[in-house]
Amino acid sequence: MLVPEVTAAAALLAEPAPPQIIAPPQYSVAWVILAVLCLLVITALIVGTLKITRAIEKRIAFRARPSDVDALKAEFLRAVNDIADRHEAGDLPAREGHHELTGVMRRFVRRTTGHDVTSQDTATLTADPRTRDVGTLIADLYEPDFAPASSAVLTDSVRRAREVIRGWS
Repeated sequence: MLVPEVTAAAALLAEPAPPQIIAPPQYSVAWVILAVLCLLVITALIVGTLKITRAIEKRIAFRARPSDVDALKAEFLRAVNDIADRHEAGDLPAREGHHELTGVMRRFVRRTTGHDVTSQDTATLTADPRTRDVGTLIADLYEPDFAPASSAVLTDSVRRAREVIRGWS
């Protein structure tokens, strides 16, 4: 009984394939829809991540930006450094350097406080608690500014002016 079944199976395997081509099974439309949805989700995640990180970076940059007072201090520190550089190069004598330094400090007070102190005397400047340090510095600069000869060194005056500007609040 086994022999006829084996020979039938062997005969079935030995037969050639049918002459027609069988088409592969069709995929469902659900797979295409799923692929499109996956692409949309990935795109939305990338765009959302970029927008969030850019907003965070903008906030950090805004916080790290120097304030108006810091920018003003930096501007006047550059002016004081310019006086020191020209003096070191030999282009600016000490007397004229002290005179320019006095003008820079008076402009600094005018820009930071809004009060015109270009014609105020040192007693008025030292009487106001906001301008006391500048008034003391300008009073010390008067001697080398107007004396025919002075022992004051411009580098010391520049150092003091930098300290006053940095300590300004």
